[in-house]
Amino acid sequence: MRVRTAASGDVDALARLNAEVQELHRVARPDRYRDAPLGEIADWMKKLLADPEVTVLVAGEDEVIGFAVVRRSESPGHTFALPRLSAIVEALGVTATAQRHGAGRALMAAAEELARSWGAVSVVLDVQSFNRGALDFYLALGYAPSTTRMAKQL
Repeated sequence: MRVRTAASGDVDALARLNAEVQELHRVARPDRYRDAPLGEIADWMKKLLADPEVTVLVAGEDEVIGFAVVRRSESPGHTFALPRLSAIVEALGVTATAQRHGAGRALMAAAEELARSWGAVSVVLDVQSFNRGALDFYLALGYAPSTTRMAKQL
């Protein structure tokens, strides 16, 4: 599976793919997620591509079938914590028709390699508790819970 850094010519494909991925979240949590217009998603992707702290990776041969948004995150440390450099996978998505064919694994392997090249000590990500498929995917790759964020609807 070919993975490369996204370019400005990928913005429309990235916007469409992100909209597909976000639909899962919108359906599961309509109280939290909204149906963003494609143009707004494309603008967001353009900002990510211009951000020097972010790398957007894409998977696919002739067309974009998956993407990962990886942010470099440096914490200076404080009284109780050591300074650290991490990579945050802010988003990962693979088209429904291409799932379970290695694109997600290839993207995560590329994200981990990118993190190593930065000198990061870890790769971190958030998974919504309703997304059992994503939880199982990341567990299979060796990721494990490090904190539990709890919420109460008011």
